[in-house]
Amino acid sequence: MALHIRVECSAVYEFIGSFMLFVQRKWIHNVDDGLEWVRDVEQQAPDSFLIRTSQLQNYCINEFDMLFAASLELNHAHHVSLFLTQFQEMSDNAWLSLFSDSGLPYDNEHVVRLRQDYIPLLHEWYEHYFRWSVPNWEPILIQDAAEKTRLLHKMSPVDLIELATNGAVFEHNDHMREVVLAPMWHYRPIINTCTFTNTTLVLYATESEDDDDVPPKALKRMIHALSSDVRLKMLRYLSHESVTFSELVSFVQLEESTVQQHLVILRAAGYIRTFWNGKVERISLRQEGIADLSAFLENYVQS
Repeated sequence: MALHIRVECSAVYEFIGSFMLFVQRKWIHNVDDGLEWVRDVEQQAPDSFLIRTSQLQNYCINEFDMLFAASLELNHAHHVSLFLTQFQEMSDNAWLSLFSDSGLPYDNEHVVRLRQDYIPLLHEWYEHYFRWSVPNWEPILIQDAAEKTRLLHKMSPVDLIELATNGAVFEHNDHMREVVLAPMWHYRPIINTCTFTNTTLVLYATESEDDDDVPPKALKRMIHALSSDVRLKMLRYLSHESVTFSELVSFVQLEESTVQQHLVILRAAGYIRTFWNGKVERISLRQEGIADLSAFLENYVQS
């Protein structure tokens, strides 16, 4: 079965993603201006909201897949207010059916959690922060999505995914029938994927134009990624062949969480390519990333 791909510029995905980032803060140190952004939001939001969102940190970050699954299923035309209304009106049976159809391992306990915890806080997130942030990122996402849509007719689906994600290769398999590419702004340069039964939602980072007098963020990421002996050692190892995550952990002999953190930095810099077939991810060196560093550096210092 051929892989089908579509590009969606969605305020709803950005809404869920920004809320997830603020609540969980898993990648906050790797997000552009992440800590500063958190402090700014905290200054705007009521203390009661901050206390309740901090309690959500005790929940698994994968539970946010429930929200993304709903965003794919509901007919909200990417309007956040309409999405919230439909989201709140879903019956318990509708939620359980959505979990089953999407392949999510959730039950009645999670439906209760959605109603008691997630839904009220999502409404407050929209009022206290999100709706005021739209002018900062919406034009950037619209432009990026338009560019990727034009490329749909010029590139293969696999090549377009790799271009958008800076190195993620989705190999054909019977389990993955559709990929939705969605540009995201809040957790740049992190790439996030949500895999459901027949659809994979790829939330890829989009870049805004930098001031000519300021080094581009992409260039600084590339230089930073090479400032670690461990990451240089990993790149040298990955240059020989593609390996699994467990093989890489065995090679560097570090904790899995530490290796994962190094991979996040290398992936954001565009130095690694990840191959995903729906079950197993393999990692290799992305030669284009090495070449891009020279080009980016030369373009900046000689401009």
